[in-house]
Amino acid sequence: MSKANIHVTEQAGQYLAEMAARENCRELRLGVQYPGTPISQCYLSFSRERSNDDEVVEFEGFRLRYKRALASFVEGLSVEYRQNRLGSEVRLKAPNLHNLQQPPEDADLELRANWVLNQHVNPSLAEHQGSVIVDRVEGEKVWLKFGGNCLGCGNAEKTLVEFVEKTLLEHLPEIEAVSEVTMH
Repeated sequence: MSKANIHVTEQAGQYLAEMAARENCRELRLGVQYPGTPISQCYLSFSRERSNDDEVVEFEGFRLRYKRALASFVEGLSVEYRQNRLGSEVRLKAPNLHNLQQPPEDADLELRANWVLNQHVNPSLAEHQGSVIVDRVEGEKVWLKFGGNCLGCGNAEKTLVEFVEKTLLEHLPEIEAVSEVTMH
C-alpha cells in the first residue's frame, strides 16, 4: 500500500503545530497498539525516532511519521481537535484500525500471528465469549493475551496448547515457542 490518506482538521493542525513548537520537536509518531484486533488503539507522541520503514506526511509546523506496515490500519485516519468546558482533546478516528487483511509474507511476525488468530482461532473462542491476541513477539517467541471468558477459565491452558499453539505453528512454522501473559 502507498501512503495512507490522513486528514488533519485545521484546528487540529494548528494545535499540533503549536505543541510541536512548544516541545521543540516537529516529529510526531503515529503508533498503533495491537493493530487489527478488537482492542487496537492508535496514538500520537513526540519522537525523534526515525526508521527506514517510516512513511512521513508533512503538515504545516510538524511531520507525522508511521511505520509503513501500519498504512492499511491508519488509512482514512482523521485527526480532530475539540475544546469544551473541561479542557481540550485531540481525537483520532481510524475507521480501519480493527481491520486486519491477510498481511504479506514479509510482514512482521506479530501481524501475521494476529491474522492467524483472527481467522482461525478467535471465531471458535468467540462462541464462548473469549478471544486471544498477540501481546508481543520476542525473536521467534510469541506471547499471547487472552480476553473475555478465557480469563479465569479452567480450560485456558489446554486451549492454549491443544488449539491456539497448534494452529499458530501450523500456519507459521517459524514460531519457536508460544506463551501467554494472562493470569488465570
